Amino acid sequence: MGLEDFQTKSSDRHRVYGSHEYDEQIEKAVDKYRDRFPIDLEIEFTEISSRMSKCYAKAYKKGSKYYIRVSEDFIDKSGQKEVELTVLHEMVHVYLYQKGFPQHDHDKYFRWILGRVGGSMTGMTIHEYKWQECIEPFLEMEGEEWD
Repeated sequence: MGLEDFQTKSSDRHRVYGSHEYDEQIEKAVDKYRDRFPIDLEIEFTEISSRMSKCYAKAYKKGSKYYIRVSEDFIDKSGQKEVELTVLHEMVHVYLYQKGFPQHDHDKYFRWILGRVGGSMTGMTIHEYKWQECIEPFLEMEGEEWD
């Protein structure tokens, strides 16, 4: 067995971790939320990491390419909706990278955009009762003049 046995021959999204049973789930989540952003997110690929243990997911920018990596352990322990909201969270990071703000962390702009696209830092969704009762009325007031 030589080095060539460990190298992939393509430069697509399978280059780091190879294919995984959860790939389709993550790709569907990205496709589901793409239209919530005002620009075309240039996510080159997504991947599942069996080694990632310090966070659930991470958005990366390398050169001019963007990608999202999700922890296999997180997917194993979480429901589909939680995984989707985590992917949406990472998509907001990609959005800010593309807009030229690589050092944004989870600042107030990040949190505002995340809420605007239907995500949150706590996993709350726009389908929850409390969101609909408490937050939607404020969104409906947008554009109204304040005295």
